[in-house]
Amino acid sequence: MITHPALLALTLGGLILGILKLEKNPACLRLFHYLPAPFWCYFLPMVLSTLGVLPEKSPVYSFLTTYLLSGCLILLLLNVNVPSILRLGPAALGALAVGSLGIGLGAVGAFAIFGRWLPPETWKGVGALSASWTGGSANMLAVKEGLQTPEAVFAPMVIVDTLITYLWMGIMIALAVFQDRWDRWVKADRSALDDAAQRLQNAELGTRSDTQRSLASRVASSEDGNSHEDINLPRSALRAPRWIHALWLIGGSMLIGAACLALGRRLPTGGGVLNPAGWAFLIVTLIGILLSLTPASRLEKYGASRWGYACLYLLLAAMGSKARLQYILQAPLLIVMAAVWVSMHAFLLAAYGYLRRVPMFFLAAASQANIGGTASAPIVAGVYQPRLASIGLLLAVAVNVVGTYIGYLIGHLCSLLHP
Repeated sequence: MITHPALLALTLGGLILGILKLEKNPACLRLFHYLPAPFWCYFLPMVLSTLGVLPEKSPVYSFLTTYLLSGCLILLLLNVNVPSILRLGPAALGALAVGSLGIGLGAVGAFAIFGRWLPPETWKGVGALSASWTGGSANMLAVKEGLQTPEAVFAPMVIVDTLITYLWMGIMIALAVFQDRWDRWVKADRSALDDAAQRLQNAELGTRSDTQRSLASRVASSEDGNSHEDINLPRSALRAPRWIHALWLIGGSMLIGAACLALGRRLPTGGGVLNPAGWAFLIVTLIGILLSLTPASRLEKYGASRWGYACLYLLLAAMGSKARLQYILQAPLLIVMAAVWVSMHAFLLAAYGYLRRVPMFFLAAASQANIGGTASAPIVAGVYQPRLASIGLLLAVAVNVVGTYIGYLIGHLCSLLHP
């Protein structure tokens, strides 16, 4: 068993590098399309831990999940372009808001039905999965750590997340052939599509920031078929990625996280839902959003999002090492619960689209932005309207901003159902 901290950290890092290298191998493209890199970063360490190669507990895991996670959140949020998101217009943002509301109501409703047959602390896992379905993997990990979710509860949620996300993506793509029929049936105002396209064009004609260049790069990579959460840099940063940039970017963001953790210790707890770590991640998220509105967003040219995703993958490996394969035995019931959960989300979104005469493009893009995140939302949006693929990415980035907050809220509501 590998127990020495330095050797354990090198093992996890080497495992991540190997997974990312295999992902680029043409022979593995189909495998990674359906089971993306984040899944393997969590699953393979779980297998090694079950076999006794990796320890279940280590100071390395505690350090990573306490300090590196905070830095990861800040680096990923620096790339948020709030002005571009606000320019999407009421049709897109309204569908996104209703989609997120559907995730929340679906989570509480499904847990109210199935919670009695699940372990007592499953509400924490529901909160973490809600953060993923209204944000992304980083939000999921933040809520998982903030709620102190047991590995026995969290491990099955990773399986459910992967399965439902890509199954839902397939359904959304399959429904694309019905978009004209839907728009005629609800008498949708398709001028909203032209309006959204014009808004994007006007934004591109102006001064393009590093964040906007990054958006273009990320959409292009999604159209090329990458199915994982994007780890590509904008073209300006691709010219000379250096480890020295990683050191001061990650180190500086971790210092901010440590300060937030110290502040969180001074804040009151909320009945088991908010502890010092929970407060710290909420504050870190707010700081990341505020920094994205300042010149700090230009740090993207040094690869802020690239190193942020590298940290995310390492965190997934550390958390997977604390889990065991036997934890996923309860996944079948959770999959049924998740199917009911997503069905409620879809019903509410469809009802909103019918009543407000919303084009199917916005409904599909908003739904996939919630459930699939930045990895798959541009792909689904591009299938429906190729010229508007970037809207899918912007919608996914928008919910990424609030995913952590929604996860905590849903976790708290579910805890009231089964305290």
